[in-house]
Amino acid sequence: MKNFTLLSHQWKAATRSAAASKSVGIKILMGFIFFILFLELLGGGFYLGSTLAENSQNPIADLTRYGLYFFLAILMSRYMLQKLPTFMVTPYLNLPIKKSKLVNFILTKPLFNSLNVLPLSFALAITFGLHKHLDAYTFWMIFSCVIIGDLFVNYLSIYIKRVQIKHEYVFYIFLASFASFLLLDQFNVVNFQAISSDLFMQVIQNPLWLLAGILLFAIAYYLNFLLLYKHFSLEDFGKGDSNQRSSLENLNYLDRFGKIGTFALLELKMCVRNKRTRTMLFMTPLFLLYGLFFYSNPTYLEMNGFLIFIGLFISGGFMMSFGLYFFAWESGHFDLMLTANNTYKDYIKAKYFLMLSTSTIIFLLSTFYVFFGIEILIINSVCFLFNIGVNSLLLLYFATNNNKHMDLSKGSAFNYQGVSGRHFVLMIPLLVLPILIYLPFSLMDQTNAGFALIGGLGILGLLFREKMLDLITQRFISKRHTMSEGFRNK
Repeated sequence: MKNFTLLSHQWKAATRSAAASKSVGIKILMGFIFFILFLELLGGGFYLGSTLAENSQNPIADLTRYGLYFFLAILMSRYMLQKLPTFMVTPYLNLPIKKSKLVNFILTKPLFNSLNVLPLSFALAITFGLHKHLDAYTFWMIFSCVIIGDLFVNYLSIYIKRVQIKHEYVFYIFLASFASFLLLDQFNVVNFQAISSDLFMQVIQNPLWLLAGILLFAIAYYLNFLLLYKHFSLEDFGKGDSNQRSSLENLNYLDRFGKIGTFALLELKMCVRNKRTRTMLFMTPLFLLYGLFFYSNPTYLEMNGFLIFIGLFISGGFMMSFGLYFFAWESGHFDLMLTANNTYKDYIKAKYFLMLSTSTIIFLLSTFYVFFGIEILIINSVCFLFNIGVNSLLLLYFATNNNKHMDLSKGSAFNYQGVSGRHFVLMIPLLVLPILIYLPFSLMDQTNAGFALIGGLGILGLLFREKMLDLITQRFISKRHTMSEGFRNK
């Protein structure tokens, strides 16, 4: 069976499925976003090239200083946005087709991903901006670097994502490596710009160095091939790591906290065992790193309103992205939850304490930001109190309005199934309310009073949480049948 036959089967499966006709609106929206992003990269690349051409004595050398950052940004973008290439192999397993042929077919699919256009268009726009300083040889060398480097990064990101399914610690190693790179660069421990310039100038001056890039690409492709060949069935990637299972079993002590502990354990198992929730869970450490992008800039350190926004996002990022769909995550078995012999308040309380515990852990880890000043710690502390005392309760209340079914077997990147514009609107008061509270005090030059009020509201929310949880439970009871009916519509 030839490759184009397999390709035609893929095309027919995609266009003839019932899901294809349902998601036309989403595809149009995603196409529009992709087009806007494409135009912005073209404009940004041309502006960057023109600026270097006008202001730099040696624009090519200055451009190569950012080569490593360029490929690191591609790696992160592909890791976050690009879906793993899939192929329904079951119908072909009893046919006389070599397994290696099917594996190679799967591995060629990333070559036709629309994301491949973006780095090439950005690089092409830069070279247009630099056209007065480029000869044909340099142009083709830069373009060859981008193509070969992107191929290597593409297959490297796919390999990391595949290995991560079986061994989740790989994700944390990847994240720690990325954070280390940013920290070493931010504090000038390692001069990555000089390393990048030396590396890519060598490649431009000596084309034989391109062979090293091709070798890296071949190694990444071969690693993907070996991994898929050994774990060809989808079940191999669905069983999860045995260490992950044992770590969940070790959390059985939560049962000691009664029904609330049991519900919390079920919630954690759901997060770890489903692709969409697991992706969101893995994103949590990124919220912790959010401050690094802003606290190192003295301009932002004088904008307390903006720092409040950052503080809310650091300790409440996971809470806000996860909490609005608290009941929708369980839409597949929501009817079972309603008919079980449990009290609704315990069910809701378990979700509340899950938000409380995750925010507390992230806040404690974020205390290292005191390095940027004691005021950062104060702002992050009051934002943390506001998140656990006020925002957590508001999220539970808003979550009772959500009655859209969610498919947890798909990843969360660029997946808007079960999401509507109303959810994004509900996020606004959570982020803006503390800033509005602080604003009048800032105008009266009483910033400490503003911080105290934000933190005080959080403490009041904690003190009166039982009463507030009773109100949320009553609302849940009144809305449960509407939610259940909506969750059944897939």
